[in-house]
Amino acid sequence: MKILRALTAATAFMLIVSVTAAQAELGVVYGPIYVTKTKKHEGKKESKFVFTAPVPGVGLVVVKNGGDSGKRARVSSAEVELNDKDILNERDLNKNVEEVKIDVVLLDSNEMEVEVKSCKECEIAITVYGEIAPPPPPAPPVPSPLDQPTPPAPEPVPTPLDASAPSAPTPLDASVPTPLDQPAPLTR
Repeated sequence: MKILRALTAATAFMLIVSVTAAQAELGVVYGPIYVTKTKKHEGKKESKFVFTAPVPGVGLVVVKNGGDSGKRARVSSAEVELNDKDILNERDLNKNVEEVKIDVVLLDSNEMEVEVKSCKECEIAITVYGEIAPPPPPAPPVPSPLDQPTPPAPEPVPTPLDASAPSAPTPLDASVPTPLDQPAPLTR
């Protein structure tokens, strides 16, 4: 019975490890972007952003309330839409919330609308995480010309002799008389 329990626990552990390892690595695909509301903005501050994701699919939007300014610059209320879907509502953010993480689905091209409300001087920082495209495979090594065997030289191709071309000299046959073998006629 103890062996069966140990085997079941080991199998469950391996399943959890394999599922966790199969998840893609997320990296920053956009941001951080800062939406800041100052005293000159009456009522609310609206901003629109368009960005692309290297790999469409699973994503994560992290909204940091107060941005880099900290607790004193936190927003009391804000709304965020991604691709026409509300991902952050007014009630999700207040002065006591430091950070909100929202699971999203990213498209090739994404549009985000942000509306900051009910504060005088405040900001939020938004960072979008998504799957990072895997690096391309390494290029195959280029062989060096020195590593290649030298191809054999082509053999000469015989060509027929042209009648108009001068012919090659032929060896002399000793049995055939030539003008040099005959005595020259005497003239007086």
